Amino acid sequence: MRQPQLEPGVTETTALPAGLSPLPTPQQVVTAQPVGRPDPFAPLPATASNGSSGAAAPVVPQGFRFNGVIRSGHQAQALVQFGADSGSLRVGDVGGRSTRLLPPGWAVGGIDVARGTLTLRASGQAVRLSLDPPG
Repeated sequence: MRQPQLEPGVTETTALPAGLSPLPTPQQVVTAQPVGRPDPFAPLPATASNGSSGAAAPVVPQGFRFNGVIRSGHQAQALVQFGADSGSLRVGDVGGRSTRLLPPGWAVGGIDVARGTLTLRASGQAVRLSLDPPG
């Protein structure tokens, strides 16, 4: 990258209007940023994203059974049973609002047909269910 050339007789400090300070050089920016962690083998700090928030992860609702996954016209669906009801769930379905196949407060967060997984969400936590291999 080419550095801009100043007009003859103009220095960087005189080229700035009054009241403005010069920007740091790229080298000053790089050296001001720490790299890595002091102890790379220390456990990661608890965050909501890695599931270590201290709250117990929700347990699969009693009477819920994950039976399979299908793709119907570009949309993934999970085949489930909940109590006496059976049918399919799609991403975004919410128990008690859009489906009777989940208890109130539970929602479908994701369906991965290739991996055979269903992700349910409740109380800000996620539970991933996977199909058991035959045998």
